[in-house]
Amino acid sequence: MQKSKALFLLLLFIPSLACQYFASSDRGIRIQACSEIVFNVREFHLQAREVPEHLLRGGQKQGDEFDVNQYFSALTHTSMRDGYVLDYVYQIDNLGGYPLLYPRPFGKQPYASAADIPPNTEWQDFQEYLEVEDTEQGYFEYVVMDIMSDQFYLFWHANYNDTYIVCNRQQVYDIVAQIDSGELGNVMEPEQQDEARTLKNIMPAVLLSGDTAVVELVTFTKWGGFYRLIYTISREAPHTIIEIKKENILPYDCGVVF
Repeated sequence: MQKSKALFLLLLFIPSLACQYFASSDRGIRIQACSEIVFNVREFHLQAREVPEHLLRGGQKQGDEFDVNQYFSALTHTSMRDGYVLDYVYQIDNLGGYPLLYPRPFGKQPYASAADIPPNTEWQDFQEYLEVEDTEQGYFEYVVMDIMSDQFYLFWHANYNDTYIVCNRQQVYDIVAQIDSGELGNVMEPEQQDEARTLKNIMPAVLLSGDTAVVELVTFTKWGGFYRLIYTISREAPHTIIEIKKENILPYDCGVVF
């Protein structure tokens, strides 16, 4: 009788374990290297934090500015298509200044400024010229490029573009501590802090299925808070973003206005 009861309880327990396992794996393969990748990209941004005076005066590049192709030394599972390099012009207007990235054919003279772009030129999306390794890591790096590639040489209102990819729970704790210190502006209520510390599924994950790759990740911006993003990307080149689902899982606003 005791053995039958024990077997019955074991059979109840095994499906429970199976449900937990499959629920945790539905998001796909977790990206363990997230922290290192995001750190390296942000290091490039620190190098290009101060906007050169000549860009602010008229957006005219001189050739010694930040080279966006450095990204590929950190994003080693992506590259530009053969025959192309990544380049940008600097857009400066009455709302601020920011880079506009584009794919430049190798050997073609780069545009020195946005004013040098011929009229009626069709602006090309550089992401359609990215070679992406058909792996979870490759598609995660593709999303890193989508979110963070133009976060350098930002001036005035362009600084609203501060979305940060959160890689693990410790980074959530660090963000909460930074907010609580008043460094970002408004502080977060204790209830919000507790909610932030208990957010689920922080680490990015990628699920490859059929002809699509689904990338799920959490981001933070001081002008909105924590968001969960789910990208659906075509696995067939040229890779395109089919859909982005965005959910504000914990609102926060720093209160700063440029």
